[in-house]
Amino acid sequence: MKKVISGSGVDTTPTVIAALAAKTYFSLATLYLLGEPEDPAAFYLTDYETPLVYNLYGTFKRASISRGSIKSKIGLSVSNTTLRWSPPYTSPTSNVNTTSPYHLASLGFYDNWPVRMWTVYMPTPGDANTYGCSELFGGRIASTKVSRGSITFTVNSFLDVVNQMVPTNTIELLNTLAGFRGAVPPPGLSVCPQFNVHAGSSAIQIYGDCTSPTPGQIFSDNTFRNGFLVFNSPGGNTLGRVWASIISSQGPTVGGVQVNDFVLYQPLPWPPTAGVDTFFVSATSPINKDDGQYFGFPYVPNPETGV
Repeated sequence: MKKVISGSGVDTTPTVIAALAAKTYFSLATLYLLGEPEDPAAFYLTDYETPLVYNLYGTFKRASISRGSIKSKIGLSVSNTTLRWSPPYTSPTSNVNTTSPYHLASLGFYDNWPVRMWTVYMPTPGDANTYGCSELFGGRIASTKVSRGSITFTVNSFLDVVNQMVPTNTIELLNTLAGFRGAVPPPGLSVCPQFNVHAGSSAIQIYGDCTSPTPGQIFSDNTFRNGFLVFNSPGGNTLGRVWASIISSQGPTVGGVQVNDFVLYQPLPWPPTAGVDTFFVSATSPINKDDGQYFGFPYVPNPETGV
């Protein structure tokens, strides 16, 4: 049996096993956490008939939610399950904080969100703390399907990060995946620069006023080409967590003010809000080279492309 932890953090596994052996009746339910526990936008849901309070995490609200079967596999083989959720319908808006979950799901907003599930053992209906919960499944959202009245997530186990056939001689610094870096500062900086959205921005062309580390800084043309623009989540941002790839970056003058201009490969769901939305920008992540020495070996150009 999996370890059972009470709402106060005590291991109650022996107590639960003894109660089961004595044929004690339990009320069972499943708790679902979509997102990280420290994330204020996370969803705490349960399939029980009333909200349940599990002190280690908080209050799980009643929801129309169900899961598929979960099969245990030997070794590191990845398992998955499906999660079907029917949140109340609300009208779509141009704000990630207020728009419908169906709208966000259709945009792929929940892709790669962590999902955790627990089985709760209740000696009396509604008591999720005395005996507590055992872990049921954990993983990340791999795909999303939106249908009338429901959202279906396919959730891959957290073990999917190790489910790769990697030869023993291509590990660590020689492994392309292991060497990948995100949130890369541009040349000359040790951190990624932060920006406020400047008036006149559209869904595919973003004007930004640099706020840090050097306020008002204008970057050279195409410093961030093939990099990433990521909107911050706090402060009521209407595009918090949404990101996009950058096709080009320049420093034009807009309305008499010089700004940083980022042109995106694909348009955002809606234009950002000037004076509200903020974002940071990452330079392209050097996977195979970094000034010719990223992996500690001399960089040899491709003989066919010369790059």
